[in-house]
Amino acid sequence: MGAHQRASSAIALVTLTLFGVCLAVTFPRAPQPPEPRRVPELWATGDPADTLSRGAILAQVLATKGLDDAQVREITRLLRTYKSPRSIRPGSSVRFYPRGGGVPNKIRLDITPDSTLRFTRVDSAWTAHVELKPFTMDTVVVTGLIETSLWAAHLGGDVDRLGKRGFEDLVYDMADVFAWKVDFTRDLRKGDSFRLALERKIRGDGSIRSRHFLAIELTNGDRVLRAIPRPRAGGRYAYYDEDGHSLHGAFLRYPVPYRITSRFTSRRYHPILKRYRAHEGIDYGAPTGTPVDVTASGIVTRAGWAGGYGRLVEVRHAQGIRTRYAHLSAIAPGIRPGAKVDQGDVIGRVGSSGLATGPHLHYEFLKDGHHQNPLTVEMPGQVPLASSQMDAFQKDRDHALALIEGVPIPEETRFATAQHDPARRASRR
Repeated sequence: MGAHQRASSAIALVTLTLFGVCLAVTFPRAPQPPEPRRVPELWATGDPADTLSRGAILAQVLATKGLDDAQVREITRLLRTYKSPRSIRPGSSVRFYPRGGGVPNKIRLDITPDSTLRFTRVDSAWTAHVELKPFTMDTVVVTGLIETSLWAAHLGGDVDRLGKRGFEDLVYDMADVFAWKVDFTRDLRKGDSFRLALERKIRGDGSIRSRHFLAIELTNGDRVLRAIPRPRAGGRYAYYDEDGHSLHGAFLRYPVPYRITSRFTSRRYHPILKRYRAHEGIDYGAPTGTPVDVTASGIVTRAGWAGGYGRLVEVRHAQGIRTRYAHLSAIAPGIRPGAKVDQGDVIGRVGSSGLATGPHLHYEFLKDGHHQNPLTVEMPGQVPLASSQMDAFQKDRDHALALIEGVPIPEETRFATAQHDPARRASRR
């Protein structure tokens, strides 16, 4: 979330007031991939690397190097174990190592930004193995004093090592971690602050292979929220507070991170019907076509035209809860009664269908058939860590929080202005 996603306007970013924090506390890391093999000397020379051009087929490139049809088929078969030949993109690097200046007996093909597939022929048989490209690891500590939002904050710490785009992505990810605890469109106040430590894997060309938070501390009014990671399958992380309770709630607080234009109330003047009546949901003003995320996993019970609601999607969740998403301009493909949806799935697009004066999302939250205020209702939580995991978690927690403990929150007001485009967030979910 994360994140959350798409805000409508560009917000000024900050002047980087650098405190040059340099902390040398060791944090236990998740299991790492095997160390890359050292490249033997016999791979150090060869023909200049070829770059697959648009429309080029790997098999054709192999044939131009003197490999016969049988060898091309064998190399293609070995490649399929790791990657579909059709998915080798233009720009991929392939290098040949000819024996005695003749037909190659070694081939190196980059199959991902982080791995290389090496083919070797011994006698008449080809073999293949993957080697990981080397990377370095570092830790970045960043602090911020909220001015109007996370995107407009006075920053300190190692921000100069992130760059503009790196900081924007960091803000989105931090909003994702706390999305079930904080409504970042309305809850942050001037004077709130954050501290965080980030671990990165950096490729040889300087690009980021992966990164994850080691610890986050967010001060929001009189609340201090902390997040500590635990590794999950597939290289992902789940985040917990310092007591081991999951920060990943069963429900998102909002389906689109845009301005609230009408709140939950028992008496509101309807601009079309010209009379007062209850408004049993929250309206979010957003541009037509903005993706709408389902706030929790469940089963679609309605998807179609519903009178004054216009195009509507209703989803049934656990514990007698239903959510509704109304006035949509379109319903997403595959969203129909009986369809299963996961939290964060796009179920439609913002519109103005039905009784609506302009594009917005009308969002309702019902418990046992009764409407509840989505902004104040107590949301179901996730299961905390098992007691058997707590000793290891507490040890990791203490190491992680030591990284950010006492790091100064900036107070300077010298800051530069930059622009960001939160609409990019839609493509990240």
